[in-house]
Amino acid sequence: MRDREPGLVTTWAARGWVEEEGIGSATLRRLVQTWPRRAAVTNKAELLEETADYDALVPDYPLEIVPFAEHPLFRAAAPEQRQRVLTGMWIGYNERVIATEQLIAEPAFDLVMHGVFAGSDDPRIRKSVQQAVVDESFHTYMHMLAIDRTRELRRIHERPAQPELITYRRLRQVLAGMPERWERDVAVLVWGAVAETCINALLALLARDATIQPLHSLITTLHLRDETAHGSIVVEVVKELYARMNPEQRRTLVRCLPLALAAFAEQDLATLRMELDAAGIRGTEEILGDLRATTGGSRLVRDFSGAHKMIEQLGVTGEVDFDFPERPDWSPHAGTHH
Repeated sequence: MRDREPGLVTTWAARGWVEEEGIGSATLRRLVQTWPRRAAVTNKAELLEETADYDALVPDYPLEIVPFAEHPLFRAAAPEQRQRVLTGMWIGYNERVIATEQLIAEPAFDLVMHGVFAGSDDPRIRKSVQQAVVDESFHTYMHMLAIDRTRELRRIHERPAQPELITYRRLRQVLAGMPERWERDVAVLVWGAVAETCINALLALLARDATIQPLHSLITTLHLRDETAHGSIVVEVVKELYARMNPEQRRTLVRCLPLALAAFAEQDLATLRMELDAAGIRGTEEILGDLRATTGGSRLVRDFSGAHKMIEQLGVTGEVDFDFPERPDWSPHAGTHH
């Protein structure tokens, strides 16, 4: 390991496990050094200003990942209604990505940058997290651009308000039961860490799709590249912070992990109802009722490889009660050891 720094050892006394910190340090240092070359905000921003090929007949969202795509009532709807649902799904997707960045990821990063956790003053941690914060702001800009352009091209002048982000609702419910500030800080950190290790799965589904508008695929591809690095950063940062937590903080972190994973896995049927109703699809409640009864119909995220890696790295796999599904072939983590 040529990047290893001598003399840096972190002891996880509570587990009797010693890690040579050079591994994590080398990863963070490499990510910090390569940021100017790899980050979308530093070298790909001009691509968003180019006029991508636009064809009104090309859908905005992949039909194959719409959970009710094969339902008879949806298939019986007029083509323009189905297209409007796909456009709404794309706009809603972007709205939820923005909400995830602003309500889940950025607050967790802010806690680290404000030195709330022991060890967060390490220069490598501060640099890598600050770079991620810059990335997240640019991602919000990209997805705002996607919403504005789609609404303009599709002539969508009015749109119903999105329900509050379901993962944020679940976080608020957990926070409401935590009387201590330090508990709430740990919960926010966990939700942010899970967000940054799970969002790849949602991005990859669109980034790999050749059937949708080219600009949509471009935006999700650029975001996915950044989030691949963020996932590695989060794993290393959480490892460093966890190593310095007291036993109560560690227990709270482990207790929050399955709650956060379940929150990110949950499909919000209210958002689907909104899109179906906005498009004038008949039989919305029947469609949603059938979806609710379908195995896996209530699960949004299907790939938890990044989060699973983080849990393995923390050495708490046996303590996290969550049913991890098999990693799909399209996973951005395919080809890596699980």
